[in-house]
Amino acid sequence: MSRYSRSSSSRPFYRVKIINGVQPPLPSERSTTNENSSEFDEAQNPALLNILNWSPAENLLPYKSTPPPPAANEENETRSKNSYNAVQISIELQKKMLNLKAMFIDPSGRLVNYRRLRASNVYNDLCEMGNRLATISLENVTENERKTFFINLFNILTIHGIASVNELPKSVLDLNQFWKTTSYKVGPYFYSLDDIQHGILRGNKPHSNCTQRHFTFNDPRARYSMRRCDPRIHFALNNGARSCPQIAIYSSTNLEKALNMATTSYCNAEVDIVSENAEVRLPKLFLWYKSDFGRSETEVLRWIAKYIDEPKQSLLKTVLDRQGSKDGLRISYKIFDWMVNHHDGPMPVADSTTTPSN
Repeated sequence: MSRYSRSSSSRPFYRVKIINGVQPPLPSERSTTNENSSEFDEAQNPALLNILNWSPAENLLPYKSTPPPPAANEENETRSKNSYNAVQISIELQKKMLNLKAMFIDPSGRLVNYRRLRASNVYNDLCEMGNRLATISLENVTENERKTFFINLFNILTIHGIASVNELPKSVLDLNQFWKTTSYKVGPYFYSLDDIQHGILRGNKPHSNCTQRHFTFNDPRARYSMRRCDPRIHFALNNGARSCPQIAIYSSTNLEKALNMATTSYCNAEVDIVSENAEVRLPKLFLWYKSDFGRSETEVLRWIAKYIDEPKQSLLKTVLDRQGSKDGLRISYKIFDWMVNHHDGPMPVADSTTTPSN
């Protein structure tokens, strides 16, 4: 999702967002390790983050770089007394998302009235919920629960981050390093939107324009990463742009069904097949994260075929069968609309009986 959120190590430091008057270290103060790395380690230097639930009284160094313990098998994971709070906060996230969707998100599920949200009591509740995130533990929480938690957290952090700016931009790309800096403190660690998407949900895979894994081997947050990348998460995450998938609410009790529904809905709406000239037009997500879906374009298309309905499915299979012909198969990618998914229309009428559709 956050295609352009990561910049090269040569970026000037004055472009980095500063929080609460905390000045990032000067280049001369950086360690040799950081100078030689492709990325400045935001986890070690949270002054580079726009942390939405951080107090200036807190210690800015959340952890020391020590190797994480070996990952436990999911079937052997048992809940501790601390993990109960993490599960409860995940349920609270679902309720907050339901409230946001009922009051500030349009019927399409893609547009948010950020201005009205910022002026409402719901925004204050969102800030209060964010403060409680720093008190929880993710230890001994099942992988399915972690996946649900971080999907909902990504979407609510995106909404919170955009609503928190003083002046809404036209494009989400105008929010300087938005996905790299916009963060929550969860337990003792800081998580930016990039950390959640690439470090946690994609199984600590490299960002789409990087070659190194998102978390280093000694980053303790890596212990919470998914064991493998589930490509369907791309259709559950909304990064604040108009071309993103719908904003939905996810529950650990039926996550598989919900992810299948989100993937099918997005692919049916966004994948176009022109059988006359054997052309398939795809959203840019399939270009940026091609390796998540398959090793080749053919594998990507076969993956897509599982998540589109008739008659598109038959058309796609026909196009794939023509791949060996002299005309070949043409794949093109649609323009991604980075305009902020804001709307100024009237708020939907809240329904107190609304329950998660997912």
